[in-house]
Amino acid sequence: MSGPPEQLVEPSETTAEPSVDSASTRVWTTSSNASAYSNSKKSRISNVFGNKKNKSRAVAYARVSSKRQAEEGVSLDAQVERLLAYAEFRGLELDPEDIYIDDGISAAIHLWSRPAGRKMRETIYQERVGHVLALKMDRLFRDVQDCLGSVDELRGIGVDIHILDQDGGTLDTSTSMGRFFLTTIASLAELERGQISERTKIAMKHLKDNAKVFTGPIFGWDRQGDNIVPNWREQDIIDYMRHRHYVQGWSGNRIAKHLDELGVKGKLGGSWTSSMVLRTCRYEFHETRRMFEHPEWWGKEPYHDSVDF
Repeated sequence: MSGPPEQLVEPSETTAEPSVDSASTRVWTTSSNASAYSNSKKSRISNVFGNKKNKSRAVAYARVSSKRQAEEGVSLDAQVERLLAYAEFRGLELDPEDIYIDDGISAAIHLWSRPAGRKMRETIYQERVGHVLALKMDRLFRDVQDCLGSVDELRGIGVDIHILDQDGGTLDTSTSMGRFFLTTIASLAELERGQISERTKIAMKHLKDNAKVFTGPIFGWDRQGDNIVPNWREQDIIDYMRHRHYVQGWSGNRIAKHLDELGVKGKLGGSWTSSMVLRTCRYEFHETRRMFEHPEWWGKEPYHDSVDF
């Protein structure tokens, strides 16, 4: 290199018919024991959902994923305070211990897959709960599918969802109109997230195409104000890695070990790993270097530009 290659299986309460032969025994549910079977089944279900659901019993969910959200008034303390106040106003039984909190958890994770969300679901199914409270809809759901699935699941077992703050009003799924508005708003929220994502991608592409700063440090590039320019010594190492990988068939792990032997460090001074090597080799942004003039020594090594991006 030129540069420094630096889920209740229910027991069947039935009467056994005489076996046809000694090798097999069949068990049937008949009209004589169907009533006993039905009562037994109801008994087991009541053990799960309670003999009578307490429609005033509530659980609540709060979540915050960043410091910025705390600063904007949806901190955990603020959410808990408003949840307790709403429960008192509506005459619901909400014990502070029944407020389930996910701190630092993204909405991108399904509600029942979050640590506190999973525990809340267990409480809903195992105890007599009639209501789930949350300050805002985005505290609970990540998208329309998540919202619809959870609303239908909870509605199926007689649990209503209450959203305390939705454009200055409250929503709950105890009425068909409430369910309609909840799912409609969830659809609009997903649409907005999608539009934001599209705008972000367009902006990122513009920055990349014009060699503007769009992320943190990148091996092969240096920052100059709002611009990024090729670090040709590092670009030399990138081409060396690409040649070894694509032309000579070296694995990422072998290249990483080789670079360590040569004393070549990563952008932040760390050692190379297989994933780092492969990510660097496959990063098409490096092709943007063609916008810049090469140094005089570029092209003297056989691996320079030997593999197209």
